Amino acid sequence: MARYRTAIIACGTIARVHARAWLAVRDQPVTLGALADTHADARREFGDFFGIPEDKRYADYREMLDAERPDLVDVCSWHQQHAEMVIAAAARRPKAILCQKPMAVDLGEADAMLTACERNGVKLIIAYQRPHHATWLAARDLIRQGAIGTVCQVQMDDGGNLLNTNSHNIRLALFLLDEPEVKWVLGAVERTTDRVERGLPAEDACLGLVGLATGATILIQGNLVRGLGQGCRVIGSDGVMELDTTRPEDSEIVSDAPMYMPEGPSARYNAEIGRVRYFSTTTGGWVQVEAPWHDAWAHQCQEAIDWVDGRVAEPISRAERGRAVQEIMMALFESARKKQRVYLPLKTRINPLRLMVEHGDLPVEWPGVYESRARIVRGEGMSWHATS
Repeated sequence: MARYRTAIIACGTIARVHARAWLAVRDQPVTLGALADTHADARREFGDFFGIPEDKRYADYREMLDAERPDLVDVCSWHQQHAEMVIAAAARRPKAILCQKPMAVDLGEADAMLTACERNGVKLIIAYQRPHHATWLAARDLIRQGAIGTVCQVQMDDGGNLLNTNSHNIRLALFLLDEPEVKWVLGAVERTTDRVERGLPAEDACLGLVGLATGATILIQGNLVRGLGQGCRVIGSDGVMELDTTRPEDSEIVSDAPMYMPEGPSARYNAEIGRVRYFSTTTGGWVQVEAPWHDAWAHQCQEAIDWVDGRVAEPISRAERGRAVQEIMMALFESARKKQRVYLPLKTRINPLRLMVEHGDLPVEWPGVYESRARIVRGEGMSWHATS
């Protein structure tokens, strides 16, 4: 029986993934109580699909928050709206807020979000869902047990841009290593085009090395080489572990129809499978890690409910861990800007990549602003945000 009402802000693809996750929590303690989106078609399609009454659909999210006073708020908007929406939601004092990754666009925004939630007694979760994969949870246990010896380095090599793709893998690395203290970051970026991602200036490629207090390092290779994608490689003193993801074919996944589907069925994310294999001096070859599958997003929502109910004290996705990812990403950009190693805690509060672009420190070879996510925007616009 439902005990909590969740309100969804922004009803795009990722909101559908989150909605399915809330509804899949064990014993169904959550109902989808209201939604807000500026686009009428998005409100209608999402509301009809998930059975949200018409009088609970709002064009203005603040109006929704004031009228509905939900127990849980789920922010599914693009990056640049996360801070504003979380701070506004926190002022209405729900029990918890789940915000889609990345936490924010800079470190100052991330800290403002934490402050707003702390002063209002609101629990904040950042939706880095993949550490919730059953096999990835098992992988952390194996690393703790010394299955590959002492970890020396975690390597990642996804495409895309840092905030959108390797942010997941940075979160994974910190999770696998039990949230270690970060001492310094050394980074470089390449930006030859006027690319923006969700309206924010984005690099074409990046390279970073993160030094941890344990002596281990994290190697970030963004859009430079192709390998594990959403996952990482963990190098230990006695072996190697690799983590990646896969999913069933789209033909095997529940459709979003008749909703707008610019990226195919959103449920492919709910159906995602984490894969893990490792070898060491004692295994005699690769060993595949097995664990009963579950929806990682639903596991994350379950943990949020358990946190609200007092059954969990340190949830995997609590906001401080999303902030740690944000600090590493911003430190990588700041290292590129200052052309030197940057020691943490990071003092720069704004986005250093944006600062470099605005100051002409990264002159492009091929002028012309373009939005890399334009294919998912409704109507005539090329972005939800101004790009000039």
